[in-house]
Amino acid sequence: MLHSDVSRHALCLLASFFASTLVAGCADDDAVPPHEGDPVCTGWGDEAPADGVLELPRPTGPHPVGTQIRALTDSARGEEATEDPDDRRELMVQLFYPADPCGTGQLAPYLSPEEGDSRRTTGGLPAEDGFEASIVTHARVGVPLAEDGAPHPVLLFSHGFGMLRADYTSLLEDLASHGFVVAAISHTYDTELAVFPDGRAVPFGSVVLTPAMDASEEEIEAFSQAMNEHVAVWVDDARFVLDELTAAAQDDPGGLLTGRLDLERVGVLGHSYGGAMAAEVCARDDRFDAGLDIDGRLFGPQDGAGGRGLAQPFFIMLAADHPDDPSIDETYGALNGQGYRARVEDTAHLSFSDLPIVVEHFLGEGVLPELLGTLDPTRAVEITNAYTRAFVQAHVRGEAAPLLDGPSPEYPEVTFEKRP
Repeated sequence: MLHSDVSRHALCLLASFFASTLVAGCADDDAVPPHEGDPVCTGWGDEAPADGVLELPRPTGPHPVGTQIRALTDSARGEEATEDPDDRRELMVQLFYPADPCGTGQLAPYLSPEEGDSRRTTGGLPAEDGFEASIVTHARVGVPLAEDGAPHPVLLFSHGFGMLRADYTSLLEDLASHGFVVAAISHTYDTELAVFPDGRAVPFGSVVLTPAMDASEEEIEAFSQAMNEHVAVWVDDARFVLDELTAAAQDDPGGLLTGRLDLERVGVLGHSYGGAMAAEVCARDDRFDAGLDIDGRLFGPQDGAGGRGLAQPFFIMLAADHPDDPSIDETYGALNGQGYRARVEDTAHLSFSDLPIVVEHFLGEGVLPELLGTLDPTRAVEITNAYTRAFVQAHVRGEAAPLLDGPSPEYPEVTFEKRP
């Protein structure tokens, strides 16, 4: 089976665990007084979460975090996943950004009610309503973007095939807290659920049919070929989103992004199939200055992406159980720009998302180690965030990043190499 892309069976199995043990709750959204020496205004406080509430790992940067969700329509492209030839490609994009420290707003929900319902019911088991309200984020909705450091460098992020953009909230908030504007794309029909402002909730319905658990070698090969071809849709999604951000930097109707984006400093990253998109869009579009693949087989039109010879710096971060993968080895060996490769011990494919933290909180330790790994979930987030942040600081912002110089005693779990 293809290791690096989560099957629908695995997603259904994971969702089924979100059952009757889930605890509903909510947190106080009111801002609290800052610490002595902090700015007079602050975007978040450090009150302890209420009993039964899961607080995601706190961002480590100097900025509070804001967020905004936008619906975008690419009028130039049809939607291949539907039968109506007049349907256009629609996307949901969530912005995470460094916020004005004096901005006020409610903490963003981790999941929408529709996404929470999807997570509860995909496995077909009953569950308590509203569990998603007991997961607390650190981004506040609609607060102004920070003037300090503007214009800010830009990152585009793509989720894994069949997953939600929300599954990576800890990483996206942390990047924003360090001064990056992050646009997290929900790839409609290839995400578990895309919820649009008009109330439509579009479930997973990819044109790529995931093979059954007992699929033949021929069926798996056909699936692999379809994934190679389909990545072009995600590449076009990312290029369209960058076009939209470029226009918004000049004249954003709501004013949030006008004059605040540095489109000369742009990076792209993704998990699993999103990582394949990052490699392919770097090959096709030189507006992207650097790319990062988090444990993704590098699908692409060249069937494994061998020999692309990417000019941009590129980082490949792998789970401990990622098998021998020619798509990784060939791409890494052919890089023309600076290359990095890291493998994190005791991790599995989903260790680089929030799911291990969420599952452990509600169900206890040791659930689904074949998908979630055995590394402490908060440590997995710390490592993922640290190496991702170092890479984009070095190759998007242009700052020094000593973590990329070689193996680090701070992270002995990481086997690290670089080239040239």
